[in-house]
Amino acid sequence: MEFNDLLRQAGHDPREVAIMLHSPAQSDQRRVLLALADEEPALFEAYQDNHPRSAEATLKKRPLAASFVVDDRGEARFAGLYRVAGWAERSMAEMDSDPSRQALIQRFRDVTFAEVGARTGRTGRAVFDLRPLPDLAELRGRLVVPRPAGRAYMRLAENCALPVRGIEREARFLPPAPEWDDLVVSGAEVRSLPRDWQARLREWRGVYHILDAADGARYVGAAYGSENLLGRWQGHVAGNQGITAELAGRDPAGFRFSILELVAPTAPADMVIAAEGRWKRRLQSREWGLNRN
Repeated sequence: MEFNDLLRQAGHDPREVAIMLHSPAQSDQRRVLLALADEEPALFEAYQDNHPRSAEATLKKRPLAASFVVDDRGEARFAGLYRVAGWAERSMAEMDSDPSRQALIQRFRDVTFAEVGARTGRTGRAVFDLRPLPDLAELRGRLVVPRPAGRAYMRLAENCALPVRGIEREARFLPPAPEWDDLVVSGAEVRSLPRDWQARLREWRGVYHILDAADGARYVGAAYGSENLLGRWQGHVAGNQGITAELAGRDPAGFRFSILELVAPTAPADMVIAAEGRWKRRLQSREWGLNRN
């Protein structure tokens, strides 16, 4: 069975449907978008209501749009079927002034619409009125198809073969939180962590590592207290610069967070600080990293 068969069963001609296969270029940005689809639908809708020129032209020709979000494994999860109720032109300045779009620019470490306009010569974008339909809504987050070959993310349904790979029992976009020793998240992701990931980090205290992707510089820190690792990491990305003396002047968007060692949730602060000191010695982060005295 293919997705087009499901469309026909719901009474829709694939020739009336545009397929949106959302897949940001960077892995961490894909995970941010999956988290938005899971837990922040208003921001997800703001993400998909405007498009580059070629994709915009395709969407204007179709009365319906089917939305999918692609993960790191190349699987695309169904996010809904929409009626294209119309669109309105917005200037790049209007786009940049919208609070939802400001939030998206921060989450995705993205350029402003004004910067896009300066690079492309565009003065504005069409903002689409996409209205969710009840048709196939029970498959949201459950229907999985493979991403088709090719770079274009906006497709014509009749030309886009999407075999149904599976229909899962639970509706979800992001997988469960990985084990602590497999967890690596970017600064942008820390700002958009799904709730179950936040809950795990809130429980965990220990020693963590930050890699600044801008130049490979490394920092070792300790997390303890009521919010443990979650609170410490969120503090690092709360502003536009690092919060410690060693990280000041660095853009947190380039930070990559991981965990070096966990300690018991009830461990006293001096135990965590002692573990931090051991890791600084092992990694020589005082001599060669950002933990300089």
